[in-house]
Amino acid sequence: MASTTRQARSPRRPEPRRRVASTRSTIRPDRAIVPRDAAMMQTHANPPARTHKRARVRAHAWDVGVFGSVLLLLVVGLIALFSASYSNALFYQGSATYFISRQGVNAAAGVVAMIVISKISYKLYARFHKELMILSLILLVLVITPLGTASKGAQRWLFGFQPSELAKITVIVCFSYWIARDTQRIRTFRGLIKPYGLLLVAYIVLLFLEPHTSAMMIICGLGVVILVAGGMRLWYFGPIFAAAAGILTGFYFAFEHVRERFSVWLDPFANMQGEGWQGAMSQIAIGSGGLLGRGLGKGMQKHLYLPEPQNDFIFSSWCEEMGLVGALLVLLLFAYLIFRGFRIARAAPDKFSCLLATGITAKLAIQTLMNLFVITGIIPVTGASLPFFSYGGTALLMQMGEMGILLNISRYARVETRAEE
Repeated sequence: MASTTRQARSPRRPEPRRRVASTRSTIRPDRAIVPRDAAMMQTHANPPARTHKRARVRAHAWDVGVFGSVLLLLVVGLIALFSASYSNALFYQGSATYFISRQGVNAAAGVVAMIVISKISYKLYARFHKELMILSLILLVLVITPLGTASKGAQRWLFGFQPSELAKITVIVCFSYWIARDTQRIRTFRGLIKPYGLLLVAYIVLLFLEPHTSAMMIICGLGVVILVAGGMRLWYFGPIFAAAAGILTGFYFAFEHVRERFSVWLDPFANMQGEGWQGAMSQIAIGSGGLLGRGLGKGMQKHLYLPEPQNDFIFSSWCEEMGLVGALLVLLLFAYLIFRGFRIARAAPDKFSCLLATGITAKLAIQTLMNLFVITGIIPVTGASLPFFSYGGTALLMQMGEMGILLNISRYARVETRAEE
């Protein structure tokens, strides 16, 4: 018993001391003690923000969908232009290839300009937005002086250049830069008036003196779209719509040609010997195409019946020759390009590039819809051209340059958005 009790009361042998080398603490530069394992886990879980940000805006290949659809629309547009214009070109200019030869040169220059501009950083336009605004205003003033060229009751050209096209892209660049610099400013009514409202009023007044109604409508539409995308309060639409209604009412009573266009718009066939001729011939051409059309080059309305078949009413001639199927294919191409443009805007790396891509895409959409509404009689005849189709060197070069800016923005799309594709 004694031995058993002594054995039970004998003290325990001390356990060997564990090595603590694996849990030795590391001292950071700020003297805070953090276990090495925890520090390594935290580093792997949260990588440095600077490296992550650089990966998000790293340049890569441009958007192939935009590039391919632009080239396809340009080629189809040249085919449609030659088919619609050779009769007028032969009768008025003495050469059946008068329009297509000049447009072909402009198209080739436009493709080169698009590729070159796609290599230029979009941030450059923010840096020179003020100079661009001053230049556009000076050119719009000069075009209404004796230096400008008048045609068909409108003075819109300055040495063959149309300053209204520069004004459109200027609104996009300036509005995008101002909103990106101070987003909260457009959420106040005073902030909307200066500088956004003042710039729009300046453009409207100068275009009013030409006059150029379609450019005024497009510029106002671009301004509203960019402001809404930038965060403008939606209840501000009330005063904007009231102002627009007032402006349209003023145009109606101030200009006789505007009143004539409204009456002709309601019933173009009632005055086919006058202002109704354009709308009536356009609708006849569209209706004559049927489902499959008369065939490429076999249209009838372009033979001195349809006015301006190479410009404003080129799509009417296309519908007559290619029918509903050919018209829908072209519209699908436009819709795909517009979709890709807004997708680039959604994936843009910063606020300025997002609004810049939104404005460029909105300009394409607004101008396309305006042309389609005019030729089908949904709105009065305003002279809006169809992008990539209508004859005109200034408009085509500006459109191709805008597509180059869009391609440059697509090179910096966010990584997670690009991975979704």
